[in-house]
Amino acid sequence: MELYLLRHGQAMFGSKDYDRLSDLGHKQALCLGDELGQWQLSHAKLMTGALKRQQQTFAGVHTGLGERLPEQWLVDANADAGLNEINVAELMPVYWPQACARLGLDISPQQASEQVHQFMPLLSEAIRLWMDDGQGQVTESFEQFQQRVLTALTEHGDHNRPTLAVTSGGVISLMTALATGDGPRPMAELIHQVNNCSITHLKYARGQWHLQAFNINGHLRRQQMLTWR
Repeated sequence: MELYLLRHGQAMFGSKDYDRLSDLGHKQALCLGDELGQWQLSHAKLMTGALKRQQQTFAGVHTGLGERLPEQWLVDANADAGLNEINVAELMPVYWPQACARLGLDISPQQASEQVHQFMPLLSEAIRLWMDDGQGQVTESFEQFQQRVLTALTEHGDHNRPTLAVTSGGVISLMTALATGDGPRPMAELIHQVNNCSITHLKYARGQWHLQAFNINGHLRRQQMLTWR
């Protein structure tokens, strides 16, 4: 199985309605579609998660492909919630006090949301706490998150053609970590390295995921559209 994970475009970080693309995010999605149109993937499946920012990116990629979209492609507009991001809005309040204590910070979630350089280390620490939490303090445990992602990709991805899945940084960092053979823990740091509308290429063979390329972003650099948040 050949898999291309596409991160959604820039969303509205710091706003009350994060789950939608910014103006730049819409342009990034078109740029990504244009890039994929040049890759000459004669047959592929394009799928998306269920979050608004993922579906808006899916639509932009589809539009960006334009007339270069091969007839043999399977464009699956049915949203797959298995590709959804970690529920950060639920995670952070639960693990915030412990994360702040570990990092020696005294900052509110609202303050951190306005200062990305402080929010990101706290998110990494919260993810580590979530991984180690055996008490089920949040609706979806880390093990459940990992299982739903793997199920979505192995059961809903296409084993006979390349699958392009519009998803989010948490999913991409998890799959990258698993593909490097170091287990899931590196995802807590990898999540900050995934650019909006970047491409990560994986292959599944003999019961194991293998990383082919991580965070391909040349198409965004050329258009001066490179963002992380």
